[in-house]
Amino acid sequence: MTTEELKTIIPVEKVYEDALSPAMKQIGKSLESVAKTSRFLLAPFDYLAKQHDRWERYLEKVSLKVKDENLVEGHPQLVIPILEGLSLSYENTLLSELFINLLAISIDKTKQNFAHPAFPNIIKQLSHDEAVILFFLKKKNYKIKQKSDWNEEKHYFTNNDTIFEEFPLEKLDFPENIWLNMSHLNSLNIAGTWQVGQQEVIRDEETGIQIGVYINNERRLTDFGELFVSACMPNEFNGI
Repeated sequence: MTTEELKTIIPVEKVYEDALSPAMKQIGKSLESVAKTSRFLLAPFDYLAKQHDRWERYLEKVSLKVKDENLVEGHPQLVIPILEGLSLSYENTLLSELFINLLAISIDKTKQNFAHPAFPNIIKQLSHDEAVILFFLKKKNYKIKQKSDWNEEKHYFTNNDTIFEEFPLEKLDFPENIWLNMSHLNSLNIAGTWQVGQQEVIRDEETGIQIGVYINNERRLTDFGELFVSACMPNEFNGI
């Protein structure tokens, strides 16, 4: 039957009239409701499918880092918290890369001695900026110079102003939090900012009276931090 013949049996106008009828409208609403409900009911399955694909990509990255002949069973004390951390991390981020690298050495018999049980928990506590700081500290130490003024009335130094910062602050999302982040890294015993040498006295040119000091510091890794970045931190990462 041709389209023209069909039109003579069921006029187009009649189709539109039926579609606008209360019964057709109700059916339409019911179908719409079923579609919405199915989206909510099937959402977990879509989520699991996406998660499955994500884990396949993670494991593919791990497999590229470990030679087949070096594969060994990983210790649950390491593997389980690493997998937990990965499940809560965004893909293709520096933090997820730390977990992937740690997972790789945890099943590599030539590198297992570098995988400390504390490392997964350390990664879980890091912010993005703190991970970036460690990325750069793996490459070198960074100098920082401060100026502190002497308050004669109160008899103590005030206003620790930073007059030189070697660390690339532009790489951080929140550069104003550099000291806070360094303090947290220090509490984790992986990095910190420490004074280098003696303070330099600043004197008034006319009276010779001390009016302040220059303080030379250095941002660097601890010995434990060196082990941590060696095990987990990539040498290169896109986007940094």
